[in-house]
Amino acid sequence: MVTLFWARTDAVGGSTQSEWKCHEKLTEYCLQLREREITAEAGLCAVIHCSFKTPQSFIPSSLVWFKCEPGQKCSASDIIFHSKNPNKIQPHFSGRVLLLEPDLTQRKCSIIINDLQLSDSGTYQFRVNSNNSGLSFSSSRATVSVKALQQKPTVQTPALTEGQHSALTCTAPGLCSGSEPTFTWTWRGAGDAPPNVTTATTDRLTPVNHRHSSTLWLTASAELHGAELSCTVSYKPSSTQDSVRINVTYVKDLEVSGDTVVKEGDSLNVTCSVDSFPPSRLMWFGPNKTRLNVSETTESSSQTDLGSASLLIHNVTQAQSGQYMCEGLHLNSSQTRDVHISVCPPATVSLLPALIVSLILNVVFIVVIVFLVL
Repeated sequence: MVTLFWARTDAVGGSTQSEWKCHEKLTEYCLQLREREITAEAGLCAVIHCSFKTPQSFIPSSLVWFKCEPGQKCSASDIIFHSKNPNKIQPHFSGRVLLLEPDLTQRKCSIIINDLQLSDSGTYQFRVNSNNSGLSFSSSRATVSVKALQQKPTVQTPALTEGQHSALTCTAPGLCSGSEPTFTWTWRGAGDAPPNVTTATTDRLTPVNHRHSSTLWLTASAELHGAELSCTVSYKPSSTQDSVRINVTYVKDLEVSGDTVVKEGDSLNVTCSVDSFPPSRLMWFGPNKTRLNVSETTESSSQTDLGSASLLIHNVTQAQSGQYMCEGLHLNSSQTRDVHISVCPPATVSLLPALIVSLILNVVFIVVIVFLVL
C-alpha cells in the first residue's frame, strides 16, 4: 500500500486555518484541519475537526488516528483510534476517542477525545486507508494542549418563595460524551439545611455531545434566605465548583415593643417591626386613622431584613390616648397590628393629711394649756 504524505501542500482558497490543502502532485487528494492548535481543559473533551477529499475511485476502508512524538514518525504503538481494529488502540485511550461521523464515505475524519488528562497534550495525525486503490494518505499534525480545569458549572435558581417547592439546576461545563460527572450540593449558613433530594440527567444532544446536569429539589423557607449554595462537579480526575447566594421571599408577623402605658408629660416610644424579604414598608396610624410621621429604618444582615418604624411622641398628653395601628406592606400583601396607648394623669400631692395633723396638734396644745391653768 502506498502512503501519500503532505511534504509540501498547496492551499485551496484563502489562508485561514481551515483551508483545504492538496497533495503537490495528486491534487485530487486534499485534506482540511479546521484548527491546528487546540486548547482544552482536563476532565472535559477536545474535538479535532477534519475532512478529506479523494477521487471517487478511492473508497475509504479504515481510518486511524495517532498521537505522535514531535519530530518522529507515527507508528503502530501510537494508535489512539482505529475504525476497524480496536485491539490496536493504546489502553490509555481505549473507549475515550470517538469518530464524529462513522460513515467514512462522507469523507469526515473528526474525532472527540473524552475524559481529557494533562498527559493527553501532544501532536495528533490521522491516516485513511483504501483497500481497492492500494493507497492511503496521512494528514499534517494538529497540536492539543490540555490545561487544568478552569470552567465552572452553571447554577440556576428560580425565584424562591417560602413554602413553595422549587427546583435548582446545576449544569456541568462542556458538552462531552465521556464519563458522567458526579454532582455534590452543599449549604453554608443555612442553619438546618434541607435534605439534598437530587436527580441527575444527561441530555444527549448528539451521539457525541451530551449535557450533564443535576437538579436539587427543596421547599423554600426563611431560614434559607442569605445562605450560600455550592455545586461541585467532579470528573476524572478534576473537579470544579460554583456558588450562589440564595434569596427567599418571605414575611413574618408584625411585632410591637415598648411601653404602651405612660404618664402624661413623659415620652412615648413604641416600635413596630417585621422580618421580611424584600423589606416591608411600615406605617403608623393614629386614633383618627390619620397617618403619622414616624422614624422608619431597615437593618439588613446576611440572613435577615428587619424593617421597623418607631412611634415617638414627647410630652404626651391624655388626649393622645387611644387605639393606634401599625401597618406593614410587603409586595402585594399587607398586615396590621392594633396597639392601645394609655396616657395616665400625672401624680398629685394631697394637702388634707397635713391639715389634719396640724389641727390635731393645735387641739392637743390647747388642752395642755387649759390643764396647766386649772
